[in-house]
Parts: sequence; C-alpha cells; structure tokens
Amino acid sequence: MRHSSLLPALLLALSTMMACGGKQETATTADGIDSTLTAVVGDSTIYGLACDGCTDTILVLLRNLESNPDTFNILDATRQHRIYGLPKVGDMLAIVRNSEDSTVADIVIDMKDVQGTWCYLVMPTLRLRADMPVQSERQLLRQMPDSVRDSLMVAREYGFKIHGGHSMTPVGMVRNHGKDDEESMVEYPPMRRYREWRLFNGNLILSETAMDSVGNVSITRSDTASFVLLGNDTLALRFKDGVQGYYKK
Repeated sequence: MRHSSLLPALLLALSTMMACGGKQETATTADGIDSTLTAVVGDSTIYGLACDGCTDTILVLLRNLESNPDTFNILDATRQHRIYGLPKVGDMLAIVRNSEDSTVADIVIDMKDVQGTWCYLVMPTLRLRADMPVQSERQLLRQMPDSVRDSLMVAREYGFKIHGGHSMTPVGMVRNHGKDDEESMVEYPPMRRYREWRLFNGNLILSETAMDSVGNVSITRSDTASFVLLGNDTLALRFKDGVQGYYKK
C-alpha cells in the first residue's frame, strides 16, 4: 500500500469541517465521491478517507470527517487478497470490519479505483431456425467459408462506466438495432443496462432502473456481485452464474 503526504482532497474535506465549526457537512473528494457516506440499514460497511500512516498491515481511516482517525489491522485481509484496489492517502475507502474484533478489517475496497469504464468482449452465436438441419453450431461454422464466418463472428464490447454518486452508464448499447439486426444469422447475448451501484457488506450491487411518466426513477432489477480482483486495469466480479472479468478503458 502506497502512502504519501495528505492529498488536497483530504485537506479540503478537513477544512470544510473546521469552517463549519465541527458540524458534519456533506463534502466530496476529488473523485466526486461523497466523503460523508453512511451505510444503509443492514450494511456493515464503514466509509472514510485513507490517512497518513497506512502500510501493508495497518490502515488509518478518517470516518465521516471526524477529528480522530481509526486504525485497522489489515494483515489477514492482505494475506487473503481482500484488499481491492490500491489504497492511497486521500482515497475514499469502504471497510467491512471483522465481526469479532472491530479493530480488524476483513475487506477493504478503494472506491476511487472502482470508478471508471469497465468492459469485456462477447461473441455472437448462430441464430438457429426451426427449419434448419439438426447440426451443432460448431459444425455449421466449419462448413462456412472463412470470409463469411469472419464477417459474422464479430466481437462486441459490453460493460459499464461507474461514476461517483452511485450512478452508472451502460457501455456497448446498440443504437441502430432494427430489422437488419433481427434478421441477422447471429445473435448476441442480452446486455445488462445498469444505472446505479452501491456497496453492501463488501459486495457490489448493480441495478437497472426505469423512469415513469412523471420522472420518478425506480429499480427494476438488481444483481449482486462479490469482488474477486480489482487492480489498475483489471476487475473481476463473481455473480451467481460465475465470474466475469473486465478490462479498464
């Protein structure tokens, strides 16, 4: 874990608190994440800014602009590869404490590193009609001329962009979907159009939303994923149907 002098984001957050006479006010870090985040009901996550003194075994966290930082032991989390991201002084972190020892962090997530555009490639499958001979997709592809097969089996990029403030933008939406696409010999897997995200007990909750006629937004579907890996340019999430890897754009 790297550490250096306090970043301007942390100084700004502290100065905001002091200017308000110690009253807790909403402030944002340089990456746009609310630095006074609190967990929702049932969520054990603790949010705060990483401070000077962080090492590979100790994490110093300033929670909700409090004057006295907390210190957490992260030795086991480091050994078990449950430090997701590369925490740096001034980054907003999410911590899940050990249920038996409140000074021990079981999971550490760098929320700044979570943000960004994460993508993966998907390949189409042949659109098999009922009147087609009973053959496997692999057999049909082998029978095609190389030029035809190459023109059909084109990878598409799916993914999402994670913003601050719990908002997301889908990546890879096909805007010109129409009759030609529907009559194509291939079809692509459905894409999740996530618009909101949230951490909950160390997991990542990704949600699709819809807006009604008066502008009210509601969640229509949510998927829960656990972190497997989070690096500078790599993300791996475990969903109920398996692990999905992403690269950062």
